[in-house]
Amino acid sequence: MKVRDPCHVATVLAEIVGRPAVQAQAGWLVVSAEGPDLEILERPEGLPPGEEYGIVLATPLTVAEVFAVAGREGWPARYRRPQGTSGVIELLLEGNCRLEVLTADMQSA
Repeated sequence: MKVRDPCHVATVLAEIVGRPAVQAQAGWLVVSAEGPDLEILERPEGLPPGEEYGIVLATPLTVAEVFAVAGREGWPARYRRPQGTSGVIELLLEGNCRLEVLTADMQSA
């Protein structure tokens, strides 16, 4: 994932997923408990914003807590409920990098 401020984004995503963020050689990693780590890199100049990533993050936070973090960061967030699901929270990191967050309730449904 490429963003303007990799350290900040990694730190906030680590807060959301309840895992540590660590500096790596090329950027930052949000350390995973079970799967691959999430690599956060600096977006090079000239790369257009608005990338959409096929990333879904599980969180121990509640919907309200995720929205509170998003609000604090100034990142747009919205709750969506695609047919046949219990819902997802769509987050726009830095206002332009889209990913989805699933609370424990959303994961269990």
